[in-house]
Amino acid sequence: MQRPLGFGGGLEVLPSARLRVADLVEQLERSRHAYYLGAPLISDAAFDALEDELRGLAPGHPALARIGAAPTSKEWEKARHRLPMGSLNKVTTEAEFDEWLARCEALLAKDGLGGIAKELFVTEKLDGLSVELVYGGGLFQDGLTRGDGEVGERITANVRRMRGVPNHIREMGSLSVRGEIILRISDRAAHFADYASTRNAAAGTARRLDGAGCEHLTVLVYDVSDELEFSSEAEKLVFLRNLGFATPAGFVGNAEAVQALYREYNEERRGALDYEIDGLVVRANSVTAQVQLGELNRRPRGATAFKFPSPAKLTTVTAIVWDTGPSGRVTPVAEVAGVELVGAMVRRASLHNAANVRRLGIGVGDEVMVSRRNDVIPYVEEVVSSAGTPVTPPRDCGVCGSALRQEGEYLLCREDSCAARVEGRIRTWVDAVGALEWGDKLVHALVANGLVREPADLYRLTVDDLVKLERQGKKSAENALKQLRSRLPLRLPTFLAALGIEGFSTQTARLLVSAGYHDLGRLLAADATALAAIGGLGELKARRIVDGLLARGPELERLREANLGPVASEVAGPLDGKSFCMTGKQRRPRKELDALIEDNGGRLLSGVTKELDYLIIDDPDSTSSKAEKARKYGTRLIREEDLLAMLGPA
Repeated sequence: MQRPLGFGGGLEVLPSARLRVADLVEQLERSRHAYYLGAPLISDAAFDALEDELRGLAPGHPALARIGAAPTSKEWEKARHRLPMGSLNKVTTEAEFDEWLARCEALLAKDGLGGIAKELFVTEKLDGLSVELVYGGGLFQDGLTRGDGEVGERITANVRRMRGVPNHIREMGSLSVRGEIILRISDRAAHFADYASTRNAAAGTARRLDGAGCEHLTVLVYDVSDELEFSSEAEKLVFLRNLGFATPAGFVGNAEAVQALYREYNEERRGALDYEIDGLVVRANSVTAQVQLGELNRRPRGATAFKFPSPAKLTTVTAIVWDTGPSGRVTPVAEVAGVELVGAMVRRASLHNAANVRRLGIGVGDEVMVSRRNDVIPYVEEVVSSAGTPVTPPRDCGVCGSALRQEGEYLLCREDSCAARVEGRIRTWVDAVGALEWGDKLVHALVANGLVREPADLYRLTVDDLVKLERQGKKSAENALKQLRSRLPLRLPTFLAALGIEGFSTQTARLLVSAGYHDLGRLLAADATALAAIGGLGELKARRIVDGLLARGPELERLREANLGPVASEVAGPLDGKSFCMTGKQRRPRKELDALIEDNGGRLLSGVTKELDYLIIDDPDSTSSKAEKARKYGTRLIREEDLLAMLGPA
């Protein structure tokens, strides 16, 4: 049977507490009014105590909203997350849910471990804007949007105004929590009637530079980073509630109960909520089991988003366009007569690829069924009624005019000088080197105006170049150029990943360095056979690396001539041949420790595996799931100071 946790969603108030909540709100409002008139009725400590009690009973109550925060600067500062904010894999049917669960059970059984089906943890999948809240010494310090998962925007001033965000908590250490900025349906009706959806209103308002309207937004918190150790997901949510955070509803139950809960939400509960959800998040309740299951493509195996079915409606195709993306892939898009889906007006819908266009036999004037998959991406599901001749995929790129190539189901532009592909390579470069102020609009404008064709051109730009294109202040342009140049010199793994060669990630670059390719010259001299012999590469990836570097040969030479080439890694540093992974709090910033390890010949791993030599942890005697897994594999557990000792005298 479904077994709910000892609390409901963060916006609910227990009936027995409603009178006390009303009394607390009345006291707080009267005291706040008197305070602003210069005649306080109670001390600051007494006011805080009343707020804390209200937060414990009704974390999302409007009376807890911050008001009067100072305006921000003209733009949001970019900042890195303390820990990446990743995504989840998704299932949309009970059969797919069963398949996900069966894969988890099989993987755990292979390692001789028990399954997860008897105890799963479920929360509502909120439809809003993801945010990281950072606390230090018990005080709220920072609020960052998700961004690309690694880098977000620092919207701290706006987050302070939102409901459900305590200004202070009892946990006095360093703490990072994850949440979702949402707009309640009732607040949308009262304050944002012009917006088509609560999600769009929440996302737009949360990033307003003047902060207007943020007092009507609510943050629901659902996760906490690994500064603290927990045995279960349920324990995490109880911990967050006890600290005063608003949370989504949480449940613990077996697989059968989860499916029953899913049906109940889809048929009844979802429609009765005062906020939008687009599914349920299902995880192994055991944190140890989640660690054992690990990740695949940077997404946890032990968790999935159990999405509700996407609504669909009929509309008419008015045009079909073919967009060339930054990788050169050409994506067909159907322009349709406007139709409202999940609270948003849809006028463009994806056709996915050329093979799908041929399968559908779609043409202008056709009546089609359009859905919003995952309640986000508009997609043409089927042609209901054909009105004319099916469209024929183009032969030439719509951006540069060069001939397209068919590779599998996709059409691709392989012309290196194509503006769309140039733009993609420049975006990859600035992302890889960590230049936070370089947005897509700026990169597009630079390429469109012929100022940048390859990465070396970025370092020739002036403040005036950026000011003219961006129509922004001189300070913004100076910061962008300063950020770019401050990343120099680049270490070899970063340099290689920044080139954007197909199949060439930072992890691939680190693998090459750990295999002995410590400088660019040695790597350029290698053939595909030699690289394919490296464990974890294989023939196909090795050939792509060799061909990709060869194709970029003249560009690499220009980078080296401009003194923008990579710094060679140590051939035989004190950490040569050793692999490291970090968990929990460290005294130095993690990025600094990463650089120390790589600069001294070590290799970084993203998790605990059989290949790991050292797990860097604050307490080597810890009984956390990662620590136990490391001991199982014979991995040594060391402190940060032990790592520094391995480097020798400073």
